[in-house]
Amino acid sequence: MKKIFIATLLSAFLFTTANACDICGGGSADYNPFLFPHLSKNYIGLNFLNRSLHGHNHDGSTTRARYSTLLIFGQYSISRKVKFLAFVPYSANMIERDNNIIKSKGTGDVILLVNYKLWDKAGESISQSLIIGGGAKLHTGTYTQPKTEDVNDRNFQLGTGSIDYILNGSYRMGYGNWVVNAIGSYKYNTANKEHYRFGDILTAGGTVAYQKTFDKISIAPYVQVVHESQMKDADKHVLQDHSGGSILYTGAGMDISVSKITIGANYQFAANNISKGELNANPRFSARISFAL
Repeated sequence: MKKIFIATLLSAFLFTTANACDICGGGSADYNPFLFPHLSKNYIGLNFLNRSLHGHNHDGSTTRARYSTLLIFGQYSISRKVKFLAFVPYSANMIERDNNIIKSKGTGDVILLVNYKLWDKAGESISQSLIIGGGAKLHTGTYTQPKTEDVNDRNFQLGTGSIDYILNGSYRMGYGNWVVNAIGSYKYNTANKEHYRFGDILTAGGTVAYQKTFDKISIAPYVQVVHESQMKDADKHVLQDHSGGSILYTGAGMDISVSKITIGANYQFAANNISKGELNANPRFSARISFAL
């Protein structure tokens, strides 16, 4: 049960590395490279995420957007140290600009990862582990050439139209009922067939949780912080002014584990604006369930 809890706890770092404007929460930004890295068993699960933003564009217009994603994910243990992970997102998006509403829905870009447990040590009171991994984001979500140069038209895409590459790492320390986790990832984006390249993504964060077990039920409240930074996009090697930025999320949540089933919910709010104040991220919420196989 403890391993199932640890796995679900780490899923609270929600969805940074898959789409046009990942830090905006747009399109297929529905993947977290640290989803369940310390879980030793095979598993499958569902994660629902809802996030939104609002802001003023450089032409004076206003934008409101909402992105809802259902993520199907799973892990298969190739060996005791090597794990294969897959993530398949389905998104339903809505963007409103000056009373004009546009909607899109469909499958996003699939993520495939391999994680390796580099170090695992358990003492009398302290346990520690270190995991590194890497993989690719495939071009499975829909991407069409926008009719305008507005950055929002690109961010609204279900996919990026490119194959991108991901590196990630995760450190965990357990002491009694306390669990501390630190994560980091880098996503290298390539240009799509339209010669547009979305900015690379750097993510780092941490979680502190306290787990209490009552008979066969485990309850774990936690607090967390995560920083996401995206470089500027490039169109035919020309950097785009109204792109890129960084954001700091803080939040809290709770996970409940019973036997092989874990459910959880998480709430995060943005401590700063995106892209020099042009965009404001509203609080984001997620709910999830996982089944150890």
